Amino acid sequence: MDKTGFPVSGCLLAIFIFLSLCAGIEASVIPVSKYRSTEMPGGAPAGWFVEKKVGVPSMKMEKDGENYYLHLQSFGNSAYGIRTSSRVNVKEFPIITWRWRVDKMPAGGDVRKKAADDQALQVYVAFKETGFPAVLNTPVIGYIWDNEAPKGWSGRSSQIGGDKLRYIVLRNKTDKTGQWYTERRNIYEDYQKLFSDINGGEPLGVTTGVQVYINTQRTKTPAEGMMGQIYFSNETRDVVVTEAAKEKITARTTAIIAKPVVMTAPKRKPVSVIAAGKDFSKPGCVNISVEFETNSTEAPPDIDGKMQRLTAYLVKYPQARFTITGHTDHVGSDAYNKALSLRRAERVKSYLIEKFSIEAKRLIVKGAGSSQPVADNSTPEGRKLNRRVTIQDCPE
Repeated sequence: MDKTGFPVSGCLLAIFIFLSLCAGIEASVIPVSKYRSTEMPGGAPAGWFVEKKVGVPSMKMEKDGENYYLHLQSFGNSAYGIRTSSRVNVKEFPIITWRWRVDKMPAGGDVRKKAADDQALQVYVAFKETGFPAVLNTPVIGYIWDNEAPKGWSGRSSQIGGDKLRYIVLRNKTDKTGQWYTERRNIYEDYQKLFSDINGGEPLGVTTGVQVYINTQRTKTPAEGMMGQIYFSNETRDVVVTEAAKEKITARTTAIIAKPVVMTAPKRKPVSVIAAGKDFSKPGCVNISVEFETNSTEAPPDIDGKMQRLTAYLVKYPQARFTITGHTDHVGSDAYNKALSLRRAERVKSYLIEKFSIEAKRLIVKGAGSSQPVADNSTPEGRKLNRRVTIQDCPE
C-alpha cells in the first residue's frame, strides 16, 4: 500500500491523468494536476509518479493545439501507469470529468475474466481505507475502457485481493478508436451504489489518490491510449449520473480554455451582431468560428481545439443554449447555399452531441447561406473565411 491508498499490485492496472482548468473557472473546480509542457521529470508528468507492475513503461506527454495529454502504449508484455495524491471531498465536489481516447484495444480484454483482465485505459479513484490491513480495505472506483464487457457493467475485480476494487465499464469495442470522448460521472453517487455494503455507502473521508494505468500482460496483445484533462467539480446542475450503457449524458464537458485563434484575411468585415440582436463580441460571450472546405460539410480537423472554449463556457453557464449558424461563400445559387449552410450547421450540432454529449435541445441550428460574409468573396482567402459555422451565446 502506498500513501495514495492504491494497492501496489496487479489488480490495479489503470490509467489516470488529472489535468487543470485554466482561467475563467472559479472555486467550483479542483484540478488534480496542471500540465504545461511535454517534460516528464523522473519519467512522469510533474506531480505524478511512475508505477510499474510488469515490463517497461512506454509513455510520453504530447500537445494538440493548446492541450496536453498523456500517450501510453503497451506491447503485450507490460502493465504500468502513473499515480498522484489527491484529497477531494466528493460530497462537495461530486462530479469528475475527463477526456480519453483509445487507438488500440487488447484483443479479448475482459474485466470480468481473471485471465483476460486487460484494458487500454482505466481511471481510478481511491478512498480512505475502511480497516486493517489497508491494502485490502481501501475502496477504489475504477472507470474503464474495456473490450468485451458491455457498457454499464459494474462489479468487483476478478483479481486476488480485489474485493474493494470495483469497476464501471464506460466504453468498449463498440466505441470508435482514434476518437476523443468526454466522460462525466457523479462519483459520489457511483460510490454509494458500488459500496453500499460499507458504511451504508457513505465515504469515510476524502479521496486519497488517483491513478492512470494500461495493461496487456494477460492477453499478450498491444494496446494504445491517450488521457486528457480530468478534474473534480461541484457543478451538479444539468449532470446526470451515467448509466454507461447510455451513450449520451447531459452535462458540461472539460473546462480547458484554448487561446483564441487569431485569423487574418483581406478586407474582413467585423460581424458581431448576428442572431437575435445579440452582440457576441462582448466580453464573456462565446463566438467560435469553424471553417469548411468548398462544398464540404465535414468538420475540419482543428475543431477540437476551438471547442475547449465552448466547454469552459458550459461549466460556467450550465443552462446555456448555443446558436449554431452555417454560412457559405457566394459561389452557387442562393437556394443551394442556404441548404449547404444548414447542413454544415447540422453537422456541427451532431458533432457536439456525439463527441461532447451536449443536449440537442441546447443547440439551435440556422442556415444563413451567403448572406452574412465576413470577408471579400472576390478572393480565395476571403471565400475560405466565409465558408464557416459559428457557435455563439452570451450570458444572460
